[in-house]
Formats: sequence, C-alpha cells, structure tokens
Amino acid sequence: MSRWKRVVRGVLGMGLTFGAIGAAFFSLVALAGKVFFPGAEDELVFMIIAGTVWGVGIGTSFSAMLAIAARGRSLDELSYSRVASVGLLGGVLLAGLVVGGSWGDWPNGAAIVPFSILPLLGAGGGVVSLLIARKAGRSLRSGEEPDALLGG
Repeated sequence: MSRWKRVVRGVLGMGLTFGAIGAAFFSLVALAGKVFFPGAEDELVFMIIAGTVWGVGIGTSFSAMLAIAARGRSLDELSYSRVASVGLLGGVLLAGLVVGGSWGDWPNGAAIVPFSILPLLGAGGGVVSLLIARKAGRSLRSGEEPDALLGG
C-alpha cells in the first residue's frame, strides 16, 4: 500500500475513533441529563448523534493536520504540546465551520459554546490519541501492516 493510502486510512480511522469516543462521552452526558431532566429524551438522542458527528469531524481534521505537521517524525519525537496545539487548531477550525454556517445570525452569543468546547475536545483527544499510539507503537513498527502482527 502506498504511503498516501496509509495516511488517508489513518485519517479516516482516527475520525471514526473520535466519533466512537464522542458517542460514548455524549451517551454518558445524555444519561446524566435523563436523570436530571426527565422528559427530554428527543434532545438527548440528538445530542448523542451530534456528538458522534462532531467527534468524526474533530478526529478527521486533527489527524489530517497532524499528518501534515509531523511528516517524517516518529511518535516518540512528537511532543504533547505540539499534538495538543494541532488538536486545538482542529477544534477551532471546526467551530469556525459551525459559526460560519450561522453567519446570518451573527453576532450570536451561542458562538461561545463551539469555540470553547470543540477546541478543548480536540486538544484532549489529540493528547489521549498520542498516549494510546505510543503504547501501540511498541508492537507495530512504522511501515508494517497490521496483518504482520497476526503472524506471531
């Protein structure tokens, strides 16, 4: 498989991973919301779906920017601050898309929410992803296919 195909596979895989984490996180938030706000089940289901979609968006943008910013560097050479800043930037760009989509309503006080939550989720998700990738990196060397691990 060519290098760019592996990069695209990694970007999409990171997006799906962030989406799954977003679904789990917002499911817990929805569960707490159901306890404290009974009768609002429709909004809670929408929150889980929206959290999944935003997770995919943050993960894909974070992974694409990290692939560009960290060309030729191994996981051990990446710093947590660099990865957190790339995740923060991915969250800001995604928040810009959200606010840009509602430009007719500008200025809008609701823009504070995407510009505060999405960058924090992006930075936190990026650092956690680097921690997990460093642990997995010991079992899979750069350039190896995952199937190579099954051989023994």
